[in-house]
Amino acid sequence: MSLRSALLALLEVRPMTGYELAKQFDQSVGFVWHASHSQIYPELRRLEEAGLVRAQASARGTHATKRTYSVTDAGCAALADWVQRVDPPVRERSAEYLKATYLELGSYDDARRQYAAHRAFHEDQRRRWAAHADALEAHDTELLRLRLARAPQAAHAAVVAYKVHVYRGLVERAALEVAWAERGLELVDRLQAAAGAPGDAPPAPPRPA
Repeated sequence: MSLRSALLALLEVRPMTGYELAKQFDQSVGFVWHASHSQIYPELRRLEEAGLVRAQASARGTHATKRTYSVTDAGCAALADWVQRVDPPVRERSAEYLKATYLELGSYDDARRQYAAHRAFHEDQRRRWAAHADALEAHDTELLRLRLARAPQAAHAAVVAYKVHVYRGLVERAALEVAWAERGLELVDRLQAAAGAPGDAPPAPPRPA
C-alpha cells in the first residue's frame, strides 16, 4: 500500500510518464521508501486497472508511444484516505541488530567489520538526508516547487515544514545509528583486551548442541 500511496502522491503534483515518475521517486520519496524501477512500473499498471490513475498514450518518435499517467478523482480519494488513516507502526525487523546480538559467534575482527559497515552506511544516509532537508528548506527541489505552485498560499508553510520535519528526524535517527556503531567498536576493543585474545579469535564459536 505504501508504494501505491507514494506514487499517487507524486502524480497528484502533475501528470508524468513512467520514466519521469521513477526519476522523481528516486529524488524524493525514494529517500524514505525504497523501491526499484521494476516495482514501480507494475504498480502503475495496477493503479490504472484499479481506476486510481489514467494513462494517455502519445507518439514518441516515429514508431514508439509513451504513456503519461495522471491521478483520477478516485486516486485523490484513496490518497486522502491513506493520509487520514492511522496505521499501526511496523514491528522491528532488523538484520543488522539480529546479527549484532550474536557477534560472539564470530571473531573480534568480524564484529569490527560489522560495526564499521553499519557506521559507514548510516553516515552516508545522514549526509544525504541532511542535504535533502536543506534543499527542501530552500525550496530547491523541482517537485516541491511544483507542489507549492499548486497549493494555496496559506498551505505553503505546512507543505514545506512536514517534509523538512521528516528528513530532520531521519538525520537524527542516522546520527544515533552512527553513535551506536561507534560504541560497538569501542565495546569490541574492550572485550578483546579483557580476553587477551587475537582479533581473529571468536569468543564463543558455534558448536553442535
